[in-house]
Amino acid sequence: MLGPNGALGLAVLELYAGTGSVGFDLLEHGADIVDFVEFDHRRNAEIKSEIQNRGVSEKASTHRADAVKVFAKLSGRRYDLVFADPPYELNPWEELLTGLQSHNLLKPNAWIIAEHATRKPLPDRISGAIAVNRRRYGDSTITVYRFSDLEDNQT
Repeated sequence: MLGPNGALGLAVLELYAGTGSVGFDLLEHGADIVDFVEFDHRRNAEIKSEIQNRGVSEKASTHRADAVKVFAKLSGRRYDLVFADPPYELNPWEELLTGLQSHNLLKPNAWIIAEHATRKPLPDRISGAIAVNRRRYGDSTITVYRFSDLEDNQT
């Protein structure tokens, strides 16, 4: 899904990180940095421990925070890829996409990968982002968004 270079050289933000499996996989496949955001204290501690165990503390960090409230803490960082997999009963998408853009956290041509329940499809357009790809995996669907005017807003 990421193209021929995969995660090579990417700056990644994993929101609702859970176990951090997506971020750790991206690190293994060449991501330069991964910032994990997880609200649950126990899971956040497990991610911190795994960062140490894997010896990737220079490339990875974790933030114990609510995903829709973390953006100010990440000020100064910019991401090529944002992966978000909130609990399926939540619907944070407009706040997330608006927050990423308004806090200038996205590099031009950044991807936002939204994992959500298939029974709750996401719109083609949301907060200035346009869905460019969708893939269904049983009860889960991945919708990939990009901001059509992101480059214009950051020049």
